[in-house]
Amino acid sequence: MTTVNDFTDILRIIREQPEWGDALRGALLSQKLLELPERFAEFVETANKRFAAQESDVAELKAGQSRLEAGQARLESAVSQLQGNVSQLQGDVGNMRGTNYEIKLGKNIDSILGQRLGLRNTRLIKGALAGNNAVYLDLIDAAVDRGDITEQEHGEINQTDFVLRGRSRIDQSTVFVVVEASVTAGDSDINRAADRAAILEKATGEAALPAVVCDNFDDTRQQLASERNVTLIAVSE
Repeated sequence: MTTVNDFTDILRIIREQPEWGDALRGALLSQKLLELPERFAEFVETANKRFAAQESDVAELKAGQSRLEAGQARLESAVSQLQGNVSQLQGDVGNMRGTNYEIKLGKNIDSILGQRLGLRNTRLIKGALAGNNAVYLDLIDAAVDRGDITEQEHGEINQTDFVLRGRSRIDQSTVFVVVEASVTAGDSDINRAADRAAILEKATGEAALPAVVCDNFDDTRQQLASERNVTLIAVSE
């Protein structure tokens, strides 16, 4: 028979006979408390599974974001390329309009300029319909040989859209007309006409009138033309 005198004896007996410990815990603790370690273990397992699932969701979300960013980058690149193509197309259309406009003007620009500038016997000596421009080329080549203009100035006036030659109705003096053609007159057209006319005057020693022939122009361009003594002539496209 086991004798229990104090609490030390109880602890000794529990160590010696584990089943007594189980019985004692069953007597002292409720069923819920007894199940607590097992439930805690289940809780930890469940929590770990949920955490792993959340990590998977986060990884998938990051992967989705990466795919979205890549798709957005491709879309932006495609839009940029499209904008470039549209700009190029607009430029090509603008160049085509300008070329067609210049060809149209070349057919009767001598009569247009003669009437507007008070000239007679006006002849086109540089332009799309002026043959090989031999007269004009001889003039500016000779000016370079004499040192009247530089090679750079030679190249500049050689890019003029039209050059015409006529006689003033007032004093019968020979007059050149330097013409820039543009559907819509811009500052650059006006400035080029003025600058190139000044170069041609140096090359020939004769008067050169600057003019811009265009389909339309605004008040600002009209003001600049007046300041630079450039004649603006409107001819519909």
